Amino acid sequence: MTDPSTAWIPVLTGQKVGDYALGRCLGRGGFGLVFEATNDATKASVAVKVLTPTTDTDAVIDFDNEGVLLRKLNTCKGVINFVDGGTQVLQLHGPGGVPIPIEIRFHVLTLASGTLEELLLDPVARNQLSWEERLRLWRWAVKSLMQMHGASVAHRDLKASNCLLMVQGNVTRVRFADLGRAKDLSLGAVRDPQTYLTGRGDFRFASPEALLFQGGVTPDDFLAADYYGLGSLLVEITTGQSMTTLAIGDIHALMAQGFADHQAGVQRDINGLGLRYRTVVSEVIALMPPSIRDDARAVLTSLCHPNPAERLAQTPYSKDRASREKLAWILRRVDIMIRRIEIDARDARRRERVSA
Repeated sequence: MTDPSTAWIPVLTGQKVGDYALGRCLGRGGFGLVFEATNDATKASVAVKVLTPTTDTDAVIDFDNEGVLLRKLNTCKGVINFVDGGTQVLQLHGPGGVPIPIEIRFHVLTLASGTLEELLLDPVARNQLSWEERLRLWRWAVKSLMQMHGASVAHRDLKASNCLLMVQGNVTRVRFADLGRAKDLSLGAVRDPQTYLTGRGDFRFASPEALLFQGGVTPDDFLAADYYGLGSLLVEITTGQSMTTLAIGDIHALMAQGFADHQAGVQRDINGLGLRYRTVVSEVIALMPPSIRDDARAVLTSLCHPNPAERLAQTPYSKDRASREKLAWILRRVDIMIRRIEIDARDARRRERVSA
């Protein structure tokens, strides 16, 4: 089925919002369209995210919420920079040239080089990534999430399509974007608790508690969902697919089961999904170099545990238990894995010299 926002691309291309002229469309996001744009005065290139005209109140709330949180996180190096934003009435032309005033909401953001998803969807490009490169990309994501959580914000929609690649010299960094579903943890629930029972958006990336209508409204619930998304992102980097897709299979069937349980007033034991998840973790780490498999298993077993309470549990490594930051031990494991990959490469070069 055609995305209705696509029809707005030729309408908005060439329009001016604020001080920016909209150029080519870079892609479609959760709330509309993203254009490459040029500042009239400085000629600087930026990205402009436009909420396509809609009567969907939730979409407007999410878009405005994203603007608020982007401003709050504007000093966070792990989140795309917010440059400008607001609303503007465009005089578009309808049949017969009749002018039609349309209010447009927009965010002006730093222009990225692309998304992590674009890199991973191409099997050839993904397979050409060395394991050091993959782990370093994921390390940036871990750091970005630590920064967000340090600012008391949960992302709640982590996936490769929301990871922007910022290339500077030989270094490629990951910055998070698409914060419409993000949550300021210092504030209470802004929606009816019933709306938090299940996830929104692309259910291929939803945590199992959301699929089973067992989502919660506390900060711990939102953090646990982020931990799951972070682990799923490592699975995406490894396989090109999300953890939920691999572990659940028929997502709609599980959601139907969860809905039926909810209607009946019962709650299914989420630990019953444990075998599926352990199997997928084993299959995923089998694709990794042997030297990092033990650490990768520990990381994925924790982050992608089907039970959110287990994701919140302390690190399995006693040396890391002094840290109050949940993701500190994850970062340490990533650094260890990167170091082991470097040692593997050094040893391989040594063997080549000896055999030459």
